[in-house]
Amino acid sequence: MAIQEKSSTIQVLGSLIKQPDLLSETNEYKIEVNDFPEKFHRIIFAAIHNLYNSGDVEVIDSVVIDGFLSQYDVQYEIFNQNKGLEYLETIQEMAEVENFDYYYGRLKKFSLIREMDGLGFDISEVYDETIMNPREAEELQKKFDKMSIEDILGIYENKMVEIKDKFESDSEARGIQAGDGVDELLDRLKGSPNVGLPLNSPMLTAAASGARLKKFYIRSAPTGHGKSRNLIGDACKMSAKGWYDSKLGEWVQNQFDVNSVVISTEMLFEELQTPAIAYIADVEEDKILLDTMTEEEEERVRYAANILKSSNIFFEFLPNFDVTDIERTVEKNIIKNGVEYVFFDYIHSSISILSSFAKDSGINLREDQILLLMADKLKQICNKYSIFLMSATQLNGEWKEAWRKGQEIDQSFIRSSKGLIDKVDLAAIMLPLSNKEEKEIEEILSQGFYKKKPNFVTHIFKNRGNKHTKLKIFSYINMGTMRIVDLFACDIENTLIPMDLLEIKNKEVQEVDTE
Repeated sequence: MAIQEKSSTIQVLGSLIKQPDLLSETNEYKIEVNDFPEKFHRIIFAAIHNLYNSGDVEVIDSVVIDGFLSQYDVQYEIFNQNKGLEYLETIQEMAEVENFDYYYGRLKKFSLIREMDGLGFDISEVYDETIMNPREAEELQKKFDKMSIEDILGIYENKMVEIKDKFESDSEARGIQAGDGVDELLDRLKGSPNVGLPLNSPMLTAAASGARLKKFYIRSAPTGHGKSRNLIGDACKMSAKGWYDSKLGEWVQNQFDVNSVVISTEMLFEELQTPAIAYIADVEEDKILLDTMTEEEEERVRYAANILKSSNIFFEFLPNFDVTDIERTVEKNIIKNGVEYVFFDYIHSSISILSSFAKDSGINLREDQILLLMADKLKQICNKYSIFLMSATQLNGEWKEAWRKGQEIDQSFIRSSKGLIDKVDLAAIMLPLSNKEEKEIEEILSQGFYKKKPNFVTHIFKNRGNKHTKLKIFSYINMGTMRIVDLFACDIENTLIPMDLLEIKNKEVQEVDTE
């Protein structure tokens, strides 16, 4: 006997007859023929679906469905054998459209269970009709009723992870003689230096040697200072098909065509799309949101929207997540979308994070311990999947006083967990230009080499494997478009430092002196 719940089938089919426009709400409901295990029910659903999508009928009822099926001999015979007309009248009377969401969820849960069973998975720990003990059967049924589709998928995804861990070798756990493969390494570096793709900031790109695979960067900022928006700018720099160059007055093509994903924990998709369009079009986001664009700007925005549609940029929304959710989302985008560059909007605790670590460890960990473990897991994900990952953190309340006094900015101002910086390859904090900095760079600006005045400073305090550490990059950032103009770099005493930028073309690198 097919695994199903007849009451859910009756309610869903009856509701679709009474309110067929539910089929148009494809973002909410994804009903397929295979959600109904019995051929009789599949025939009824197919008839409703085809009638609704044809647009030829205003009302769908038992008579209309009967007339539609009468055109198909095999289906109509099955329909009549099951007293189809009488069945349709009954389910319409029983249907509770106001409870459609509940019955739809039940229908999809049983559909998922059948799918997993058909693939050969053992479903008995989730659903088992063969249990003879009434108490055990009742307990399992209660457990199943409480589970969501995501809960069920999580069980089987965890099983697959366990199987992979069991049979896949750990690429991190191995040893070599110190000189093994060294000649090949030098030959490879000679032909292809260890430099990644350009970030949105040219000087940050130079300092970090670009966005490199298997590297984890953190660029933090105070609340409301563009942590997530800067990550969107970086994603566009790598993956947008092109953008508008206001200096040239024309659209330019991006020579890189890599795939990236922005994983948001707070911003909705629309809130991610508008800054991306603003960046590509070089039109400030407020003008787009308030509809105050000129005719020429609106044309650019429409063109930018088409570029965004064709670009290999993907958005994910994880409002309440744990580390398993993050890894699952990364793995999905690697497999499905070919992603190599991941931007996770910022590291913070959530209800799911707290409960998952407590469950795994058996103790209630402090927030700083949880954030450290989370950073460690993100670094593991970088290495495991050979991706580049960039994220951010919140700052604690002490940053503002230190910033005002012109003190050195470092991991001391990371909120809740300074230790997580140990797990990253590059760490920086982006702050507005302070009054003290403004006074100390007056001489640099007076030389007249810079057309813009900096409004932000990126304080780099960790930069594993690169020569520039304790570096300050002075930039002008248009927060409306997330376009960055880097002006100059200084040490922590605000003394000018010459920087060699990296001009990265088709993964070939040459140094450009900007002293």
